[in-house]
Amino acid sequence: MLLAVFSTLSVVVLARNVAQFVSQVFFSTSGNGDSSALQTLPLVVIIGVGLLRGALIWLQEWLAITAANRAKAQLRGRLIDAIVRLGSNWANAKTTSELSIIATSRLEALDPYFAKFLPQLVYTAIITPVLTIVILMADPLSGIEVILTLPLVPIFMIFIGWATQAVQQKQLDATNRMSMHFTEVLRGVTILRIFGRAERQLETIAKTSEQYRVRTLKVLRVSFLSGFALELIASLAVALVAVSIGLRLVDGDISLRTGLFVLLLAPEAFLPLKMVGAQFHASSEGVTASKQVLDIIDEAKNPEPKPDQSQRLHVSGIKIEDFAQGQITAIQGPSGVGKTTLLNTLRSALATSDVAWLPQNIGLLPGTVLQNIVGPAVNPDEKKLLLATQLAALDDISLDQQVGDATSAISGGQAQRVGLARAFYRVMAESTPYLLLDEPISALDQARVGVINASLRQLSGNGTTVIAVSHQPIESAKYTMVVGSE
Repeated sequence: MLLAVFSTLSVVVLARNVAQFVSQVFFSTSGNGDSSALQTLPLVVIIGVGLLRGALIWLQEWLAITAANRAKAQLRGRLIDAIVRLGSNWANAKTTSELSIIATSRLEALDPYFAKFLPQLVYTAIITPVLTIVILMADPLSGIEVILTLPLVPIFMIFIGWATQAVQQKQLDATNRMSMHFTEVLRGVTILRIFGRAERQLETIAKTSEQYRVRTLKVLRVSFLSGFALELIASLAVALVAVSIGLRLVDGDISLRTGLFVLLLAPEAFLPLKMVGAQFHASSEGVTASKQVLDIIDEAKNPEPKPDQSQRLHVSGIKIEDFAQGQITAIQGPSGVGKTTLLNTLRSALATSDVAWLPQNIGLLPGTVLQNIVGPAVNPDEKKLLLATQLAALDDISLDQQVGDATSAISGGQAQRVGLARAFYRVMAESTPYLLLDEPISALDQARVGVINASLRQLSGNGTTVIAVSHQPIESAKYTMVVGSE
């Protein structure tokens, strides 16, 4: 805002000195004045103020980009925190590609919004009224003409916005679909090549890209047309002021210096409004992206109320008090009766700091096995880490091995045991009283199943309440609950 004020002052000073210098040159060369009276001070001021305005424009751009990067970093951090607070149930309802795109390319699309549109909106709110008042004070008739024609720009901007909104929204939806499809193909490229379906995906991506190209050209045509319309309206408004000044100059009703001063300021008064319209179209994707990000953040701020741990939680007739403290309870039943739903509901009823858990679908992050157990950039407790890997029977994979992407050579059973080691390490490192497991032995051989059962006995013996959903019998379980469809 301060830079906008200084920029406005520089425009006024520059226009005033240009008008003064040109009028001096005109009169000195037309024989109506003394050429020796030509002053060089206005020329020096023009050069100095011109350089100053160039520096102000550069500084505005630099500050806008810096602010945009800071805002994106803050939003990305708050977005990740919000996703963590919303929990895995919420995240599982979204695709990995969708969350990845929102946190990466969608946030990068905020550059034009923060660095261009918002600063231009502030400059317009300051520059246009100030310049209009200066024109009104210098020449009331020109000021009235500017005041009457200025509203035409935002009015036509609204009409043009309505016309382009549908086209841009379709383009944005197509971009999102193409991005998510491409991301999913990259994630599953190994499987596609194994089953000989990779070439088919190349054809699909090529077809989608061609459709995207056609839509992009359509959006560009509409954007160029809207930009031309705004430019035409502003040019006609300035032309109206110029014709009025020219006629009055011929009649001698206005001085050359005043007329030139007003004529130099009139385009500057319309320019911010034109730029707002242009930057709005460039930032439309960022506006949509910011809405999505802020909606997620707001949802995390106002989550659905969760029952207190002391409340009785009923799911298919089962309440939280039915689980013996410090014991192992197995939940069994046919597929589709809600065992996983019950486990997730129980987990939601507990404080995050009170529970360690193993989901049915193990999610491994890109990184090493060690990072997937203790977390990235964490100095682990070596003794507890070693004990966690032993309890999880993680004896056939190095802690330094890279996992978490489509090219990592890790089996489903190994991934399951990495998840178990993660849960066991959390129980020991954070002293969490509850350990919830969803299918902890489904992908393990009998020898390792025996190790896991012994590990669960050891953890429950230390006071941890273990609740495990499993189609296979949990031999270490003291209690077994059968969830049926009745």
